[in-house]
Amino acid sequence: MNKKIAIVGGGIGGLIVAYRLSSEGNKVTVYEKEKQLGGLIDDFKIEGQYLEKFYHHIFKTDTDIIKLINDLGLDNKLKWYKSSVSLFYDNKFYPFNGSIDLLKFKGLDLISKLRLGVVYLWLKFDKKWQKYQKITAIEWMKKRAGAKAYKVIWEPLIKGKFHHYSDKISMAWLWARIHTRGGSRNEKGEEVLGYLDGGFGQITRELVKKISDFGGEIVLNKEINDKEMLNFENKYDFIIDTRPINEIKYLGAITVVFSSKQNLSDYYWHNINDLKSPFIAFIQHTNLVDKSKYRNKHIYYLGAYVPQDHKYFKSDDKKIQQEFFDYLVKIKPEFNKTEISEIKVFRSLFAQHIVNVEYQVPKYIINKKILRLNFAQIYPQDRGVNFAVKEANKIISNI
Repeated sequence: MNKKIAIVGGGIGGLIVAYRLSSEGNKVTVYEKEKQLGGLIDDFKIEGQYLEKFYHHIFKTDTDIIKLINDLGLDNKLKWYKSSVSLFYDNKFYPFNGSIDLLKFKGLDLISKLRLGVVYLWLKFDKKWQKYQKITAIEWMKKRAGAKAYKVIWEPLIKGKFHHYSDKISMAWLWARIHTRGGSRNEKGEEVLGYLDGGFGQITRELVKKISDFGGEIVLNKEINDKEMLNFENKYDFIIDTRPINEIKYLGAITVVFSSKQNLSDYYWHNINDLKSPFIAFIQHTNLVDKSKYRNKHIYYLGAYVPQDHKYFKSDDKKIQQEFFDYLVKIKPEFNKTEISEIKVFRSLFAQHIVNVEYQVPKYIINKKILRLNFAQIYPQDRGVNFAVKEANKIISNI
């Protein structure tokens, strides 16, 4: 093709586009405003091992990222593990892995449990998501699952994630969450999740290596503003703009990641169904991937989605740690901060787009030279590394 192409942003989507286009003989330059690449799959080292700053796993249905992993020669590192989920409600953790656990759950009466089970099966097998676009997740769940099931199960999750946007979130978004997850099962019907031995950051490093091998260039610590974008139109044949989109509202994300000698749970994923909690998810990563990978320490994430004007983006790390740990002690009284070996706090201003009932997918083509690539174009599915690959492939087809 021999086109001269600029890619503004070195997240996973931008790097995939750079890799594909440079492999076809184009002269590609990636501009990244930060000092590191990868966006939301950027990683760091803890207990001698690379780990994502924001927790990641993939599903069996994530065929696009699985294909990329194979293309990059990382397929031998992709391992599948049995998942385990619990739910914190009314000061107690309950297993929440399937119908048996639902029937045993003490927070709901039998009728509510049956309605909730029917709703889950319906959304798992229903492929026609379009009918859910114009109704809110709250309204639909209240009507179909019932007021009690909504209050106990869905309200803390929807409001905990979307805050003051929660009453506007489209049911299409929630459909996608349940529908996608329902297909990631093994032959026993158990949910399985995929994780790269050594972390998903390897995808970034392998893409960077491939881009360099194909003659591409990567420029770090270089923020491209709108004025420079205009200059790029004279300099390049195509520009791929992966920056956040002005007309889209986003949530930020906070994670507190730490290692500890303590084993706090038997479960991997813990949904915190308490609106007073500062975090919505408590993840014991080493109940998915064995702790032997991390010097026999347990690895934990405490994760929250917050509005971009939230105090956590102004607070120092110690204050965030203190607030998160004060609540962790309430739900896990055995938690002891003195057992922590390493700890980090990570923030991202752009972690989740607000998918309301009037949501319009941002256009891909800005003009004959500028194309746009952003996770806000992922719809109705939730943003994630698999759909980042899918969106990147769409962009390439337009060049």
